Amino acid sequence: MTAEPHPIRIERVAESRAGGLDLASIPFSSVFSDHMLVAEFADGRWGEPVIQPYGAFLLPPNISALQYGISVFEGLKANRGPEGEVFLFRPRENAARLNRSAARLALPEVPEAMFLHGLRELIRIDQAWIPAGDAGSLYVRPCVFSIDESVRVKPAERCLFIIFTFPFGSYYSAPVDVLVTEQYVRAFAGGTGAVKPAGNYAPALIADREAQAAGCGTVMWLDGQEHRYVEECGVMNVFFVIEDGAARRVITPELSGTILPGVTRDSVLTLLCDMKVLAEERKIAIDEVVELHRAGRLMECFGTGTAATLSHIQRIRYRGEDLVLPAVEARTIGPAVRERLVAVATGRAPDTHGWLDRI
Repeated sequence: MTAEPHPIRIERVAESRAGGLDLASIPFSSVFSDHMLVAEFADGRWGEPVIQPYGAFLLPPNISALQYGISVFEGLKANRGPEGEVFLFRPRENAARLNRSAARLALPEVPEAMFLHGLRELIRIDQAWIPAGDAGSLYVRPCVFSIDESVRVKPAERCLFIIFTFPFGSYYSAPVDVLVTEQYVRAFAGGTGAVKPAGNYAPALIADREAQAAGCGTVMWLDGQEHRYVEECGVMNVFFVIEDGAARRVITPELSGTILPGVTRDSVLTLLCDMKVLAEERKIAIDEVVELHRAGRLMECFGTGTAATLSHIQRIRYRGEDLVLPAVEARTIGPAVRERLVAVATGRAPDTHGWLDRI
């Protein structure tokens, strides 16, 4: 049985700001769409969601989201199809993961019907902000955060659920160089590595800054216990393409509780299966990566994520050694799976897995 949609109050802007903008050339997270959705949780229940003009909130400095990071978020995209249709890509997966994150931080879960109906209405109203074809996407950011006016450490009693959006062309414009960090750790067993609290990301900034000072774009993370096994790459899941005799196979770190179960990661694994490419989910040590490269068997490395989609990694720096990978033009697996993924997400290829939600 399908849950009844939550009623939504709508307050529109007098005139959209989207007209005349080159949406595909707008830098990531620099220009925001006309509207946002807002709902408040208080007295044990969610209030009526409102779609209103995008703008600032007036909040006091003692809210516990600011004091203790009681905040979780999601990321997904809306795309335009070849006939101008609008598609959301796997939004139910994001609704479910947002609630897993909320539960981990003792925040109230957002009813799926409210999440999906509010999201669809917001995208419908602001669909003029979606770039044409595969030139770009509309990034969608849902989040839940505490607005309790208290510095007492306790679960949230009042919070906001918001969704805002913005158009962009690409996240990484070129292949990425990465630095393997042994000083910093992204996640520990029993922590929050498998969900998306805001607090996961700020501690990574210093590692990124040091990577950039070393001439790399981001970091490759190792596990927090042995500092040996590859886990993620920047804010992306990571894949390695290995030459295995006449064939090639793909390895990605297994979900162990410290790795984010990415929606794009899962989609790529599904498409690799469709392509009859063997894909393994298992631990892979950084020493194994080095040995595979020295043996000439490390053919590709790429990261996956909502914003990045699939981003090629061209160089891995580890303990002063540069593992330079083949040029993107010489690669076969990463480009092929990216093309399939984008084609499905933009409605240019059959949606055989039921991933698209048409607005």
